[in-house]
Amino acid sequence: MPTSQPVHSRETLISQVRAIAAELGQPQVRRREFERRSGIARFQIIRLFGSYSAFVAAAGLERAPNVRIDDTTLLRALRDAFLASGGLLNRTELCQKGAYSIGAYQRRWGRWSNVLVALRQWAEQADPDFIYLAGLPRPDKDTAPALFPRPSPPPRYGAPINFRGILHEPINEAGVIMLFGAMALDLGFAVERVASAYPDCEAKRRTPAGWQRVRVEFEYESRNFEKHGHDPAGCDLIVCWGHNWPDCPVEVLELKAEVERWTAK
Repeated sequence: MPTSQPVHSRETLISQVRAIAAELGQPQVRRREFERRSGIARFQIIRLFGSYSAFVAAAGLERAPNVRIDDTTLLRALRDAFLASGGLLNRTELCQKGAYSIGAYQRRWGRWSNVLVALRQWAEQADPDFIYLAGLPRPDKDTAPALFPRPSPPPRYGAPINFRGILHEPINEAGVIMLFGAMALDLGFAVERVASAYPDCEAKRRTPAGWQRVRVEFEYESRNFEKHGHDPAGCDLIVCWGHNWPDCPVEVLELKAEVERWTAK
């Protein structure tokens, strides 16, 4: 977890996002825009509010609509970032100075070299006087067509388990959630709700003293809980496929061990 940033409170973050909304003159502030203007990292928001959506709701702002940004807007913003910075930026620098995330560009054009080729092709038509045009790569036989997205990679599968109607072991958090759902009753859980905000799930767990409420966070590996910047105080149990965090401050239920135990019977 990053330690170089100051620790913020809910009130200071809400005050900042409201100030940015007022400066923009609109009732929404996109996450990327908030991070760029405030310098506050995403993990600070997750730590205090669970999700960015919950954060803007707490501030009384509207959630920004999830709309597809057109190619021209993305490429114009990239050109403007280069001009403002006085030169061509790499991917890391763009994350700090660009109006849009590197992911927005790479989902559209693939690898970074393709993004720069796309910028060159756009600038040759829309802004031939762009001063850094000559420094942008040209398309060649080793570069995928810049104005078309890369083909999707073939699907990946986990090792076969053929357990409770699930043929393969999980390879991501979504797979962990589905497997837990198939095992929950036999593990002594009754699920009350699953949410997109932190923590992922509220459930009741059967104990010798009766049913007890438990707040559950799903992770593919237990250490991802730390990587995602979650506050241990907001969770009672991590449910994961693989437990790789020996010093975890939260109770962990490793589904891989449970599947192996059940199939060994």
